[in-house]
Amino acid sequence: MARSADITASPTARAMDRAIEHAIEGHPSHLERTAFVEADSPHAGREIVRALDDGYAVALVCADGDERIVVAKPPA
Repeated sequence: MARSADITASPTARAMDRAIEHAIEGHPSHLERTAFVEADSPHAGREIVRALDDGYAVALVCADGDERIVVAKPPA
């Protein structure tokens, strides 16, 4: 089911919508448990730590739509 892009949505919301579409199509682009965090948010650091502590990967989404995936790895 294709939807028209919502150009008023934030880059983070659009990134999450794309990830959901890919998963529905059977071609997931992100880990199953991924939190999408707006990089420019004043609380981004807190959101990243909380997500990683809860076992989520983090898709850190910049204003231009660029994404970086962050995952927690236990110390060696």
